[in-house]
Amino acid sequence: MTGIAVVLIAITVTPIFVVNAFRILSSDWFVRHELGQDDFPPDRYGLQGADRLALALTGLRSIQPGTEGIALLERATLPDGSPAFDSRELRHMADVRRLLGEALRLQLIVVSILLALGIALRRSSRWRTVVPRGLQVGAFVTFGIALLAVPIILLGFDDFFVQFHSVFFDGDSWRFSTTDTLLRLYPEAFWQDTSQLAAVIVVVQAVVVSVAATWWLRRLRPERSLP
Repeated sequence: MTGIAVVLIAITVTPIFVVNAFRILSSDWFVRHELGQDDFPPDRYGLQGADRLALALTGLRSIQPGTEGIALLERATLPDGSPAFDSRELRHMADVRRLLGEALRLQLIVVSILLALGIALRRSSRWRTVVPRGLQVGAFVTFGIALLAVPIILLGFDDFFVQFHSVFFDGDSWRFSTTDTLLRLYPEAFWQDTSQLAAVIVVVQAVVVSVAATWWLRRLRPERSLP
């Protein structure tokens, strides 16, 4: 039974890391950093500078919990006064907001359960190592996944991007033309940087958790000799 518990905990670790990465990157600083780079692709239709950044930040805030959500996009306009986003873009961003919200809530629930288990099982000679071992195994699994995923992200980003969206979105609801505002604000270069930085954040978390879990297990080891 303890082995099954370790596996179940380990399965949750990589998703927790991934959601953490997106939690970090779905912030104003990242959008400002990306659009502020000298080599960031310009909008071929003339949207630039403060106008482009303002719309990009509006798009970000529309998917963040605790905001007005898609209503922000419905009110947004281009410099000429026309609506910035059409109905298809609004539906897609509503889907993104829903998925992100569900992921963040589920992550908090799982982390809370792991914390509760770590506290509740600490006095059991049989079960007290279950949580740290699960975290340790999950961190090692994350390293393995990273070894497979990083080359795909770097060398085959287009296929990775398509497969990612095919899993989480219905049909072609996420495909847009170059004239659509979403692609003008967040071109492929933006998503390449997002994927690469997310992978780095995930690996860093795996390193930290593997070290912490190993320390935790070593702290528990002397207790085995106690009656």
